[in-house]
Amino acid sequence: MNEQEFTVTFWGVRGSYPAPGPDTTHIGGNTTSVEVRASGRTLILDAGTGIIGLGRQLNQRAATSGQAPQATLLFTHMHHDHTQGFPFFSTAYHPAARLHIFGPAAFDRSLAEVLGQTMVPPNFPLTLKDMNASMDIHELGQTDVLRFEAGESAPRALHFSDALQPASPESVQVRLMRSYAHPGTVLLYRIEHLGKAFVFASDTEGYVHTDRRLATFALKADLLVHDAQYSEAHYLGLVRGLPATQGYGHSTPRMAAEVALAAEAKLLALTHYDPTYTDEQVDELVTCARRDFPNSIAAREGLTLDLLQPEADPVLLQQPATIAAE
Repeated sequence: MNEQEFTVTFWGVRGSYPAPGPDTTHIGGNTTSVEVRASGRTLILDAGTGIIGLGRQLNQRAATSGQAPQATLLFTHMHHDHTQGFPFFSTAYHPAARLHIFGPAAFDRSLAEVLGQTMVPPNFPLTLKDMNASMDIHELGQTDVLRFEAGESAPRALHFSDALQPASPESVQVRLMRSYAHPGTVLLYRIEHLGKAFVFASDTEGYVHTDRRLATFALKADLLVHDAQYSEAHYLGLVRGLPATQGYGHSTPRMAAEVALAAEAKLLALTHYDPTYTDEQVDELVTCARRDFPNSIAAREGLTLDLLQPEADPVLLQQPATIAAE
């Protein structure tokens, strides 16, 4: 394993569909995909179009190190904007690659079946079987826990009762929570390593007096990444020409900030922005969130947060950055 590390890099932060163009160059236009690097292990949250660039870099890292690429891919759910990059994920075609894929079953179909349907001829020229990487594909239930023991690069799936004993700080533990605040089954993830915690809560909608289940799940998180697709006015139907979006399964910055406040999180990063929102509109979402939770920032493509470093000024984290090849 590499030296101790626990970083989170955003490769895609949009919801619904990609949004390239001059008005989204700072925040980015790719749909959801987030990379977590935990002392030599690579975990990926969702496979929106952001995973395409990540795949190229994973292959480049492997070529540089002389080691076969290996990653654990965690799906929150199987809606199109969280899977649309998977058919173009080049690491999945690497013959030496090993992928451990986890996510929810959907409508009584296995995860492998649902994932395979993202690339079925005549809509796509290749099938899941045409991908050359070695893949382990498993469904996750609410009582499952994934754990990478110290020195191990592949996770073990444990039942919650078998994971009651505290994990060592050097291990990586992934806990999950099923959210009922979005159509279909959505899994929220909490990744713990070296005494730090990262919570990923995309595609969830707030409740009156806050989502208390999520606040408990995210308690004391060093980084909470939370859905903030709509402005307050958009959500309430107060923007001319746009419908109210209550019940769509997505949040406002205020909802995200309320969870961060109740959870006593250290840093809140907003994500899953409406694809029609410009960089300036996303900046307004952050301004709104900071009224309730000052340590709020915008997740954007190329931003890497190091959970092992001392707390940084959230304003400084807003400066432009690019994802550079290593």
